[in-house]
Amino acid sequence: MLFRAHLLSPSASARLLDVPDGGLAVDAAGRILAAGPWEVVAAALPGEPVQDLRPLWLLPGLVDLHSHLPQYPAVAIDGMELLPWLDHCIFPAERRFADPEQAGGAARIYFRDQLALGVTTAVVYGSVHPEATRRAFMAAEQAGIRVVLGKVLMDQNAPDGMAETTAAALDQSEALCVDWHGRDGGRLQYAFSPRFAPTCSMALLRGVAHLAAKHGAYVQTHLSENLQELQWVHELFPAARDYTDVYASAGLLGPGTLLGHGIHLSARERRAIQASGAAIVHCPRSNAFLQSGIMPLRRWLDEGLCVGLGTDVAAGLSLDLWAEMAMACTASKLRRAGQQLQGQRLAALDLPPGDRERVARALELEPDLPVDPVTAFTLATLGGARALGQDGRIGSLEAGKDADFLLVDPDVTDPEPGRAEPPERVLGRLLYRSDARMIRATYVRGRLCHRLA
Repeated sequence: MLFRAHLLSPSASARLLDVPDGGLAVDAAGRILAAGPWEVVAAALPGEPVQDLRPLWLLPGLVDLHSHLPQYPAVAIDGMELLPWLDHCIFPAERRFADPEQAGGAARIYFRDQLALGVTTAVVYGSVHPEATRRAFMAAEQAGIRVVLGKVLMDQNAPDGMAETTAAALDQSEALCVDWHGRDGGRLQYAFSPRFAPTCSMALLRGVAHLAAKHGAYVQTHLSENLQELQWVHELFPAARDYTDVYASAGLLGPGTLLGHGIHLSARERRAIQASGAAIVHCPRSNAFLQSGIMPLRRWLDEGLCVGLGTDVAAGLSLDLWAEMAMACTASKLRRAGQQLQGQRLAALDLPPGDRERVARALELEPDLPVDPVTAFTLATLGGARALGQDGRIGSLEAGKDADFLLVDPDVTDPEPGRAEPPERVLGRLLYRSDARMIRATYVRGRLCHRLA
């Protein structure tokens, strides 16, 4: 099948692939045969059926690296920071997944909504309940979405009804991994999912590292999201040099490990994460909602850390990764403005120049450049694929990759529809003025998984 439309995609060799009259050739197995100018693609594949989709645009599917399926009904409960929010809002929501029917119905809604917003690859936390996680895999299998999914593990500091023994948590997770990891040619994959260090013993964390290596599965957890959380980790693991060292000591850091948040990381921690090949998942709306802080995104990228984006429902306000891209840009601007303001205040103090410079370095007041929409879009597509080690398969519109793509109508976000503008401006409006109506269709491996009614 040949699709004719405006192509827009990140690429390994250029900032953006922008082809106003483009062609995308997809074979029967759902792989991209060719992507480029229409005349070239059509000439190479004469006789193929054509879908002429002009003036719509084709973009690669989005990769949401961090969200919590059982928390979806608890979105937008405001007024708390991380730890009390977990106790009062999130753990009660997750307890409902003890009912498999409740869990299965919620999963169908969840994946439907992700596809409607252009997410073709989702990395998802389940609850502690193994049957609920199995129902979630079944729902993802039917919906056609690409998922990395796992049941949450907690064997300490967990509320009643959700605490597990270490052995049961590991055994149940391994059974799910054996059943689902690699299903449908790798479209469904497993992630061992210790919630975060405070709810996991060192024995559990080491067991996760062993099982993930044994089965070639992913690991997902949380890291350095909230200052109270950091203090709690220090009290629970006094022998560790820092939060990151807890996971490193357990053998959890490495390619295929996704670390949610990573806001408050020391230079030592950043070097350890980068050297291990693990990835950080930036969840800017969640960080703002729970008053956790602003990740120094530009600095982390300039240092070479592997970073992708996640919606982090339910602290994130929706499954809209476009809005997450916009917030990544906005948060980086707010951080820069704050650095500039603090720098001016420091300059006004009566301090010796050497002291002023030392304070400025300690407080990291050298203003970071803000993140632009093209960078944010790349993080949500090719960047997410790289974090998963799947950039050879997904994340951009390139020959040889799976045909995970979106049919987008930019006019939905444009106050003056139909005008011709540079792709960077069009992309900026898709981010800052995101609207589910702009996603006309969502394809995974060439299969239509969502069409706007």
